Amino acid sequence: MERQDIDIIDRRLIKLLSQDGRVPAKELASQLGVSAPTVQSRLGSLIKRGILKVAGLVDTFKVKNTLVAFLAIRVDENGKMGEVIDKLMEFENIHWAVAVTGRYDIFAEVIVTEGIEWMFKFYEEQMSQIDGISHSESFMVTSTRRKWACLPPNIKGWVD
Repeated sequence: MERQDIDIIDRRLIKLLSQDGRVPAKELASQLGVSAPTVQSRLGSLIKRGILKVAGLVDTFKVKNTLVAFLAIRVDENGKMGEVIDKLMEFENIHWAVAVTGRYDIFAEVIVTEGIEWMFKFYEEQMSQIDGISHSESFMVTSTRRKWACLPPNIKGWVD
């Protein structure tokens, strides 16, 4: 995956959409000092190049039985980190997983839709399937500020 440069207009466009993804192209164009077709073209290019995704976000703290947890994972061999991340991303409730530096090797965010009891089931039935994990720890998010989440695409328990 090659990183790509984006110019100041694309950066400002992304920032405006991050604040409100429903702003009409005409209004964005006015704020950016460009034409509406330019905004639409740049938006299409950013999406096509995989730099931007426009999505609906949910405040998980306002929806009953929807919780967020972070998983901190140690992998027994560094060469297995990518493999473990790929396996985590197969689970429907994993929002994202990343390799990090420090005491743990991987952090993952889990969107819990069936109450706290679900975490035990997740560890027993899903996490136990992953080879190469030497230690994991979970942290339930109890309070947050400005935490909007994009739901994982195949999440169960949200809409049947």
